[in-house]
Amino acid sequence: MIRLHNYIISILAFSCIVFSQVTLSISDYYPFPSELSDLNVNPDVLEWGVAGSFLLLDQKENQLVSIGSLNGFQTVGGFGLNSYSFTEPVWVGVEPNGISVLDRLENKIILLDYRLNYMTAISLEPRIFPELAVIDKYGLIYIYSSQYHSIFKFESKRLRKVPHIDLNRFSDIDFCINKLAINQDGDFGLLDCNNIVYLFSKNGAYKGSFSSEINKPIFLVPIREHWFVFNDKGDGESVFDKSVTLHIPAISTPIVDIKNMNRSLAILSKDHISILNMKLK
Repeated sequence: MIRLHNYIISILAFSCIVFSQVTLSISDYYPFPSELSDLNVNPDVLEWGVAGSFLLLDQKENQLVSIGSLNGFQTVGGFGLNSYSFTEPVWVGVEPNGISVLDRLENKIILLDYRLNYMTAISLEPRIFPELAVIDKYGLIYIYSSQYHSIFKFESKRLRKVPHIDLNRFSDIDFCINKLAINQDGDFGLLDCNNIVYLFSKNGAYKGSFSSEINKPIFLVPIREHWFVFNDKGDGESVFDKSVTLHIPAISTPIVDIKNMNRSLAILSKDHISILNMKLK
């Protein structure tokens, strides 16, 4: 992956924003390699990879790309009938044994190695045709299906038939769910289409709901014990304390996707990835 020269990083480091005891600062900036435009890949899903790499998923073109220090530039997917093709990939995550891709239409989890070589595909039973997924620190995958309006647990290469969280038990939770997230403690967060965040413990116990005051939040990001919502313009606020607000530097907006690792945020924009460090006082 190509890193901007140190003098540019130094300039960006001054893009440091402080709001209500929270500090964000840009630490790294990664422009897309030319191979992405050559392949007409426009990623809309970002995930942290291994050994300094990033995974980029283009849901429209069904392409998965790995960029970074591990393998340089690797790609898999696209249209076709071979083992490397996806039909409707909606999520990608890193687990201890490789990289998992969730294909909604095929109702499968496709497992690749860290170099994006195909290893196996596992059909999900029951057929839940999922839209969202997260993975916890132990490598367990939790999958949301709007068809069942439930979150299912995937472990030991099989889907548990009984939902881990049955959202039908909660009449106030909308059937339109935008985001599913999980924090370091295994607690779950849901952001619905009405700008409401719902939190659950790792065991599925309901913890409460929180409204958002920012305009059109579409990202839900856990950072340690905190939860934040962001819109694509970079406006963000704490779920627990609306006086704690953030703004992503304009150089990284509009935002396509956000992923966290510890207290760092990886921001996917149309032509680059930026890394922001966060300090909570």
